[in-house]
Order: sequence, then C-alpha cells, then structure tokens
Amino acid sequence: LGVLAVAGAGAGPVAAGNAYELLETTILTGTQASVTFSNLNSTYGSTYQHLQIRATLRTDRANNGDALRFRFNSDSGSNYANHSLRGEGSSIFSDAAINQTAMENAYSEAANNTANSIAGAIIDILDPFETTKNTTDRGFSGFISSIGRIPMYSGLWNNTAAITTIECRVAYGTNWVQGTRISLYGLRS
Repeated sequence: LGVLAVAGAGAGPVAAGNAYELLETTILTGTQASVTFSNLNSTYGSTYQHLQIRATLRTDRANNGDALRFRFNSDSGSNYANHSLRGEGSSIFSDAAINQTAMENAYSEAANNTANSIAGAIIDILDPFETTKNTTDRGFSGFISSIGRIPMYSGLWNNTAAITTIECRVAYGTNWVQGTRISLYGLRS
C-alpha cells in the first residue's frame, strides 16, 4: 500500500482506481498537542476500504526524538499494542508493547535535533470501517538528523468498532510544533 501512496500523491480529488485520494489535511501554524480527524465512518465508510496518514512531524520534546501515537474513537483504555523494527546506523533494534493507552506508529523529529528538520511518516490503517475484526495498521517513518532512525511499525486496536475518529497524539513531548503537517488519505473500495 505504501507504493500506491507514491503513485497517487499528485492526483486530484478523483484519482485512478488504485491510488490514494487526499481527504483532509492539517498544517499547524502554532503548537498543538494532537490533531484529530472526525466523522470518518459516516463521511468515508461507504467509499473507502483503507485509510492512510501521511505526515511531516516535529515536536517540542527536548530529546533526540519523539513519536506519533493514535487513539481511535477516543478510546483511552489499555486496548492497543504495537511492534517496531528500526535501523540506527549499523545497528538494528526491535520493540513490542501491549496493553497501551495509545498505538505508537511513527517516529517524529524533536526540538533537540537539528533546527528545522522534520520526520516523514506513512501509516496505512487497514479496513478501518470493518466491524468483524480488530483494526490494524502498519507504518514507515524516519529522520536523519543527529541520530538518524528508520523504523517500521505495526499496530493493533483491540476493538471491532468502525473508526469514527483518529487522534494523532504526541508520544513523549507536549506539542506538535509549527509546520507539522498531518494528512488523511483514502483508498477506494
């Protein structure tokens, strides 16, 4: 699905049958703790099979990096899990977490890193309107300043409800900073 995202990136409102279409975009002009996309099932559920978040990210965290976390349908219970595999220079690391209150999906650049640098991320949310299975996602992200990281993520929301809202939260810092851009795309059924 990530390859299709590149093919559909320049498409207008109605793209080719297998390309992602831009649905909504938020570009921050100040700081903000989260970005939320709402009314998703009622607006897009009958038309789109999969959703995708594309983002350029930077937070106010005074450290070498941060992360993007999702909450679906305002669920703050311990109903999320995620796995990650990342490369840092010549080293490889993996992580896993269960019973989380949000799903980690992508790395973000942080304030302590190179001035004006950003992280890029693409996250596919698979079958978000399907009500017979739990929602899963997969993501790719990375940044190259100070430490340089390129991770792959997979995540689970342990709930079969159709997604109505996606909250894109800062994981460790306080706020997304000016210039952060988070876009929602859809792949038609």
